Amino acid sequence: MISVTRPVDSPAGATCPFNRLDYARSLRHVGAAQAHPVRPLVLLRRPIGTTGRHDGISPWPYLWLEDGDVDALRSHFDDLVAIPVVAQPGYVPPAGVDHVLLKHHFVYDPALPTPPLSPRAHRRLEACARRACFERVVDREARMAIAGLYAGLAARRGLVGGFFDMGADHFAVLADLTDSVFVRVRAGERVGAMACGVVFGGMLQILHTVPSQDGLTWNASYLLMHGLQAMARAEGLRLFLGGLPDGAAAGLDVFKSRWTNARVPVHLIRIVNDPAAYAALAGTAATRGYFPAYRDPKP
Repeated sequence: MISVTRPVDSPAGATCPFNRLDYARSLRHVGAAQAHPVRPLVLLRRPIGTTGRHDGISPWPYLWLEDGDVDALRSHFDDLVAIPVVAQPGYVPPAGVDHVLLKHHFVYDPALPTPPLSPRAHRRLEACARRACFERVVDREARMAIAGLYAGLAARRGLVGGFFDMGADHFAVLADLTDSVFVRVRAGERVGAMACGVVFGGMLQILHTVPSQDGLTWNASYLLMHGLQAMARAEGLRLFLGGLPDGAAAGLDVFKSRWTNARVPVHLIRIVNDPAAYAALAGTAATRGYFPAYRDPKP
């Protein structure tokens, strides 16, 4: 596995979809979307319990940052106690900016050799390909089928009520973006898996890959990933599949590694606008490394 790949291209003047207010509003279960008055930057504003104070967080999966953006976030949103900002893959924070390495994004780069599948994985892919097809989804109603699949996945994985409890409105926003891509694996009328993402800056950033309960029994995800690789090669795009969430099962690492050939670092920028308030809220949790410490899910 290659740990460093080509630099992630700037969107070349086009605003990253995750920096847009309409996209951020689809994450209202996390916080209220607020935009910078001048720069293409958005944050989600969150109350801190019953303290009357607020903090902010960047939209999921990341905020695309350019020169001067960190200072702009700090100065314009200075009423927020703290702001954790997940920067785009490959972004190197400026000197003097507090940050930590958060994770690595799994990447399939068509310019690099495609990793060979194990004999077992190859058999699973071939068996799925004999019964199903990989296809792009353009019709909006067909695209929105992913919302139902995701609701089932959220229930199975215990995501309901949490950060990743994405509702139908989230997928509706994605379905309407001009730069969004939806794909599925279908066997007749049976949808085995779907994925959606956005294309910008020479990359296809996948946001959700969602197998159906039925598709899990015939390895629909194998054909889904194989099809995404082929799409990336045909369109000259690097395919970004996200990283590993906290507490992810070892199997997810194995699965993503199977379909990728590079990893790109992702940094978390830690902005504290009110050190005194932050220290009071964090208490002894400040030493644990979680940011912001007062939101540490571990007691």
